Amino acid sequence: MSLSRRRVAQTLVLGGLAAACATPRAPEPLVSINLSGVQPPPAPPDQPTRLETAFDEARRMTVPVYLGRRGPFQFVVDTGANRTVVGAETAVACSLLADGSTPVHGIAGVQPASLVKVPRLRVGQVQSQNLSLPVLPRDSLGADGLLGIDVLKGRRIRLNFARNTFEVGPSGKGAAVNMLGGGGGTRIPGRDAGITVPAQYRSGQLVIFDADVDGVPVRAFLDSGAQVTCGNDVLRKTLLEHRPGLKDRMTETQLISATGQTSPATLAALPRLRLGGMALNNIRAAFAPLHIFSLWDLDDRPAILVGVDVLRHFEEVSLDFGREEVTFVRGRRGAAA
Repeated sequence: MSLSRRRVAQTLVLGGLAAACATPRAPEPLVSINLSGVQPPPAPPDQPTRLETAFDEARRMTVPVYLGRRGPFQFVVDTGANRTVVGAETAVACSLLADGSTPVHGIAGVQPASLVKVPRLRVGQVQSQNLSLPVLPRDSLGADGLLGIDVLKGRRIRLNFARNTFEVGPSGKGAAVNMLGGGGGTRIPGRDAGITVPAQYRSGQLVIFDADVDGVPVRAFLDSGAQVTCGNDVLRKTLLEHRPGLKDRMTETQLISATGQTSPATLAALPRLRLGGMALNNIRAAFAPLHIFSLWDLDDRPAILVGVDVLRHFEEVSLDFGREEVTFVRGRRGAAA
């Protein structure tokens, strides 16, 4: 069986940990959610602003993006990439000019990729100008491109999987947003809507440090561009020390990156994953020695990438890069344990 990780990130270096608060807060009640039917996706075959979104074959959220006056093109919303990526066919269709090359980091290593000049990129009413973006084949990306954190940083994004909408607006509680596709304004719900988990901004991403898998502390990265939730080898080994019987339920598989690189992996059902005051059950994850974990200097400590296979079981997920927090809103499919 082959599981595909259609996502690519530019150089990411994990910074040091922030100092712990001197005064500990009283623990909040743990909310436990059972995710039913979370299965790894099969190998794929050969519109602040609110947008009507779509899902690609891996069930990742895609949004319409304009490059200059051309478009819309369907880009995957990728909270795990700190650089937006353009599909090679999209670059040709837009007659984008070459702009040198850059190293691109995949799951098994690094390789050079061409850069193109993008005078203007627009998603709804949010615009970025004078970009230099890497290019990869559309077949590898599974979409016309990847919308990375470089375009979304400093803002709050809301991925509503129940309504198939994507919103982006200013950071902050109850921040006003522009409606993608036009049609008035709205407001992103305040912090009391859903379960808010503190995060820290590291290397262009929000990282949840108050997290664990079956009591094992982990660094948790939310990666909406990843089809499959994936833990590193340290997490796998630590879990096996605590639960030797888990080995009997593991299956060998393979991960394939957008750069065409492959990595051996082990697929298993995870014990409970806790993110702040929220616990998730019935999660499947792959364990693999991904190059990206080495890039983040996480070869010696447990870490996990939480993919869209888990995220899409919520009604919506909001990431506020200014306030450094993530809010999860449970859908009707989430049941308290």
